[in-house]
Formats: sequence, structure tokens, C-alpha cells
Amino acid sequence: MSDDWNPNDPDATRVLYDLDGWSFDQQAELAAELAEAEVPHTWEGSELVVPESREAQADTIISQLEERLGIRYDAGTELSGDGDDWGDAPGVEPIDIPAGEPTTEYGLEEWPEADMQAVTRALVSQRIPYAWEDDVLVVPTTQEAVVEALLDMIENGQYGVGDDELALDGDGDGADDELPFETLTTFFLAGERLQRNPFDADGLEQLLEAIEVADPAHPPYGVDVRLWHRTCALAEALADALAGDEQPDAEVAQQAAADLHDLLRPFI
Repeated sequence: MSDDWNPNDPDATRVLYDLDGWSFDQQAELAAELAEAEVPHTWEGSELVVPESREAQADTIISQLEERLGIRYDAGTELSGDGDDWGDAPGVEPIDIPAGEPTTEYGLEEWPEADMQAVTRALVSQRIPYAWEDDVLVVPTTQEAVVEALLDMIENGQYGVGDDELALDGDGDGADDELPFETLTTFFLAGERLQRNPFDADGLEQLLEAIEVADPAHPPYGVDVRLWHRTCALAEALADALAGDEQPDAEVAQQAAADLHDLLRPFI
């Protein structure tokens, strides 16, 4: 939220978007996009709230996400890929690889059909762009680490075609290296405390503890890479404002804490 806009002000003009039909991950993606564009916002349940002055910008971001994520408002929508059914998942469709983006190929000629179906279902679930060229899987090179972890899990029988969700380690090195999802929760709680009081000692302690273990290159278990990068950037900005070499800047810290809280709220 912006310091210039208070959604709880009875005189503030607000615009509400009912996103009850959006999935948990889709709302998190929207929060990340709004934070990146510096659009003040908050959430009331599944309703997104923005100031009227930012309505056009919010409309554009929402429309772009609806197009990019294939969001539909027909509750009967099913996932599909290569002519096969991958199960019920309202509002979600496969994502094509953007033209010109570097890609990596995985030859899966010897994989059973059921495992390749599991690959497709998992890619769609994780919102990873992909394409099949016969039995060769093509994905963006930027998604290599996540995809390789996914393939390892499927090959080891840890994920099958009937599974509804998949949790992935950012680097695929194994359970001992996995950053727990609770790290994201710690950032959220720190933002919640510090947006109310930027000098809250417990909030600052939570923030610094999370930063100490966080690696921007390796998201926690099951966390979207872009969301994680934005989280780490906001956390560092917040820490710099409060614990940098110069005098603490309460105004900058409070804004960063509010942005961090709003970014993660749909995801916690």
C-alpha cells in the first residue's frame, strides 16, 4: 500500500475486483505484478482493492495476466494438452514459450506415457511454459532448475499423473538443501509488523533471520521464482532502510514493509 492512500479511510475512493474465481497461485502472481508496477493495493478476502486513480493500470495488469495465464471464468474449464485430459483445474491452461526465448530440450523417448502425462500436468500446475516436439520436452532455459527437479521427482515415483499439487526445490539438489516454505511466511510476518511500526524489534529480528537464510537464486519449496525474487528485493530494501549504515528511514521502511506484506498476503 502507498503512504498516500489509506484503504480504511472512509473518504478514500476505492475500486474492488472480485477474484474469487482466481486460484491461490494466480492471486499471488497478480500481487507480484502490482507490487512490481508500484500500484497501491490491499486484499479483503478474495477481493482486490486499489485506489480509483490506479483503476486503469490495475485493469491493464489484470487483463494481461488473464491472457498470459489463460484465466477463464467458466468453472467447468479443464486442463488439456496434446489431446489428453490432465484433470480438473478451473481457470488454468498451458502456457506457450514466448517467441525468441532461449530453450532447453529433454529427450524423454524412453519414458512411459503415464510419466510424460505427469510431466505435462506438473508443468501446467507450476505455470511453466513448455512445448512437446514428439517425445522431446522443450522449456525456457530460465526454468531448467525447476524442470530438472520436477523430472527427478517423477522419475523417482514422487509425483504421478493423479497428483494435484507439486512442491519443487529451486535447485533440485535434494531435501537437505530445501529452504522451507516457512521462510516466506517469516517475511510476510515481518512485513506485517514493520508496516505498522517500522521500529518493531520482533519484526526486524524476523526480517534479518529470514534474509540470513534466503538465497534469491533458490526459492523455497514450491515458491514461484519471480515471486521469490521480488520478495528478496523488497526484504533487502526494507533491511537497508532500517539497519543500513545511515540513519534509519522510517518512511521508506514502512512503504517497503507494506509492499512486502501485500505481495505475500495471497500466498500465506
